[in-house]
Amino acid sequence: METSLHFTKFGFIGFGLIGGSVARAIRELYPDAEIMAYNYYKTRPHPRLNQALADGVLSTVSNQLEDFSDCHAVFLCAPVKTNVKYLRELAPFLNEQCMLTDVGSVKGDIVAAIREIGLTRQFIGGHPMTGSEKIGYEYADSRFFINKYYLLTPMADTRPEYIEWMKQFIHAVRSYCMILDPARHDAVVAGISHVPHVISAALVNSVSALDHDDTYGRLAAGGFHSVTRISSSSPEMWQNICEANQEEILRFLDQFSDQIANFRSKIESGDSEALLELFERAKTYRDHILQ
Repeated sequence: METSLHFTKFGFIGFGLIGGSVARAIRELYPDAEIMAYNYYKTRPHPRLNQALADGVLSTVSNQLEDFSDCHAVFLCAPVKTNVKYLRELAPFLNEQCMLTDVGSVKGDIVAAIREIGLTRQFIGGHPMTGSEKIGYEYADSRFFINKYYLLTPMADTRPEYIEWMKQFIHAVRSYCMILDPARHDAVVAGISHVPHVISAALVNSVSALDHDDTYGRLAAGGFHSVTRISSSSPEMWQNICEANQEEILRFLDQFSDQIANFRSKIESGDSEALLELFERAKTYRDHILQ
């Protein structure tokens, strides 16, 4: 189904790695589009937004949300809790024909706010499953989306034409589109994204507590490097995510704790066959999902 929508003015609230990458992709797909970003500093210039202007990614920078009133689409790309704050501030100025989407990795809070404000027909949640441990617009790249999943979490009454526009955009940036119920989304990403960051941080902190002469640090490579790479990403963002998706993260952490206890028990008892079976089961599943 082709959409008849022709968006020419896009607004961005939040303009870091993912927001900047989405904006770069839009600029490449729609060279003549007007792309505006919000400067939350208000009274002073925002260096990253100025750089995006110089790069030709942005057309304008605005210090006031009123300027977003004639946008055809607005992307909320700040941390998940900050997105809810900006949503409430933006709502009075949002025109009824504007598609509203986000890129947050938790949907519970923003979905609740969307329902409360009465914007369910205009909102379609989005979550590009991509990125880097680097943070900031300076690392933004439209190629992040290639061969990655871009999840959509529409409301029950989201306008069908907005869903179609997002699907076509996702295909145009060479991502795979999957539609999930918002609650199901939060449960799944707790296991495959959020808890891995908690585990990574816990492992790094465990090693750090023992590393009194930097021997661990100097020798860290291979497995440690691969498992903990994600701990270089934004601490504030992951604090935000843990607070926003608390219930699902705790549920998955309980399951993971059971797995750790099982491994510990088999190692302590010297149960070689059971240990082999645990490692084989993990290898089989991981090899399957990476095919």
